Amino acid sequence: MAAPAWQALPFAPSPGTALAPLATLPDGAGRELTFGKGKSMFRMFVVRRGGVVTAFVNRCPHMSLPLNSHPDEFMTSDGDRIMCRMHLAVFRTSDGMCESGACEGSALEQMAVVVKDGVVILSEGP
Repeated sequence: MAAPAWQALPFAPSPGTALAPLATLPDGAGRELTFGKGKSMFRMFVVRRGGVVTAFVNRCPHMSLPLNSHPDEFMTSDGDRIMCRMHLAVFRTSDGMCESGACEGSALEQMAVVVKDGVVILSEGP
């Protein structure tokens, strides 16, 4: 199976990279993580909903811009969905599928993660 497209981007983290302690991720919130510097900086974010953590490349499928306009601002006001602050598109936390907005039917690029010993770790996978 081919590696996900995001893995070919400059500064993309490698599988096995520790991203954050689970205890530092509030339920119903997202946290941005960056790797590298400058225009080629790799931007991603993790979202926690209860005991489930998902991760995505921080790039809206509508115009390839970051979803957040302020640090760690990724969620709707009820903490139930991901929202692009530029275009107000709304995405499911489970798989990044856009449910409403300019990119309806498209999805965020999901990154596989696991929680091991209380730490969110980037893993192999789709």
